[in-house]
Amino acid sequence: MMTIAGSDCSAGAGLQADLKAAHAMGAFALTAVTCVVSEAPGTVRGIQEVDPSLVADQVRINLEHFPVRAVKTGMLYSPAIVRAVHGVLDGADIPVVVDPVMIATAGDRLMREEAVAVYEELLLPGAALLTPNLDEAAVLLRSSVNPGRDELPEAAARLAVRYGCPVLLKGGHLEGDCRDVLSGPDGCLLGQWERPRVQDVSTHGTGCSLSAAVAARLAAGDGLVAAVERGLEFIASAIRNHLRWEQPVRVDALKLW
Repeated sequence: MMTIAGSDCSAGAGLQADLKAAHAMGAFALTAVTCVVSEAPGTVRGIQEVDPSLVADQVRINLEHFPVRAVKTGMLYSPAIVRAVHGVLDGADIPVVVDPVMIATAGDRLMREEAVAVYEELLLPGAALLTPNLDEAAVLLRSSVNPGRDELPEAAARLAVRYGCPVLLKGGHLEGDCRDVLSGPDGCLLGQWERPRVQDVSTHGTGCSLSAAVAARLAAGDGLVAAVERGLEFIASAIRNHLRWEQPVRVDALKLW
């Protein structure tokens, strides 16, 4: 499988997390770097965009030399990067898991506002899976309020019908237990899962890792529902078995192996 995503120097999210998750799920992971991000859990200090032509060439050379069976897209920072990625993937007949990385947990924008419309037009229609969290779902639904717990199935269905692709709406930002809902492209409910929340743990990188894990299982031949179930189980385990350092500051990390 191949991940097209930003580089996180803390290795908790981005393509570094994707690599660990994909390998843990049994896939050999290729990468195409879209941005270099200076960040740690809870803070983003800087973003440097990679030239879109170089992003496209990374994707192209991987497709030319490896039997890529699934792709995951993460941080696609600008309209030019979105167009570059679409230009190479269009017509490739490879399932693409789209993680709409838009806003960091700390509130920093990880996608320029002007890129959203291009993203919706080019990448979302026909994706193998779209994996928004509640903040990202609100952006895509043009809503100022995130969907509530009881609204998740309806919100997932609306997104799925709008873009013509399956949607895994992640409810990890809800209070209380975590709830995730999977909708088919016609709006039908394909599955929903609830798990007890692990308290007092930073969840930096869970979305990146989950989408990479699902893409890895699709590459291995799993069906969509099975791949999502495997991915959710994997992330739940990574959170429960998290790592923690207390010095020089307290930092948590998912255990992705």
